[in-house]
Amino acid sequence: MPFVIQKIAYITDIHIDEEFPKTLGVDSRQNWERILKDVASRNINDIIYGGDIGEKSSNSWFFETLQNYQLSISLGNHDDFSEVIKHYKIDFYKDFKELSYVQERDFFKCIFFDSSTEFISEKQLKWLKGELITPKKILLFIHHPIVEIPSIIDKKFALKGREKIQALLQEVSNDVTIFSGHYHMQDHRHYKNITQYITPAGSYQVEKDPKEIKVHSNTFGYRIIELNKDQINTDVVLF
Repeated sequence: MPFVIQKIAYITDIHIDEEFPKTLGVDSRQNWERILKDVASRNINDIIYGGDIGEKSSNSWFFETLQNYQLSISLGNHDDFSEVIKHYKIDFYKDFKELSYVQERDFFKCIFFDSSTEFISEKQLKWLKGELITPKKILLFIHHPIVEIPSIIDKKFALKGREKIQALLQEVSNDVTIFSGHYHMQDHRHYKNITQYITPAGSYQVEKDPKEIKVHSNTFGYRIIELNKDQINTDVVLF
């Protein structure tokens, strides 16, 4: 049986019904519908959402729009665990109230890590260390970036304790690819065995400025990830 390239839409930071995007003239629901229309036009039915859905009251509508897709999610700091699990049913690590779980694909182990509390617990680190034991290449989906980037937003809003995660990732011999959001910008960097992709937000963007936080609503978008056997190809789609 021939191998089929797996196409995934990675979408993040839509911030539905939140007040701040509205002050920038952003209609997050409209953006979301446009993104999903584009995803459907490309015959992609595998969606990974990278966190920050929006107001708790928007969760019901958000998950309804995704009923016809194969959905995975990593929670962000604007997400509420207890609200999300009302709508999203999946087996997750229940020793802590965080949505952390794994998926096995043909050539990759996908680890979904909940960073909604904005810091890393020792239980999470212990769980992650165990899950990193695999012969496969590793895909880590986490809302917050792990590898430092030269931007003021990274200095101000980085995940607390992320250096502990980075240390664990560097200890393994596997290639590790991180997909994250949170910073509302596009970035790609490589450090040792780690490759990190930050994806533009579905709502508004933040400029990659080392000294000042500058936001704009000129564009929004998402990322397409292609898994071709054990190879990763990825591109950003902007509107």
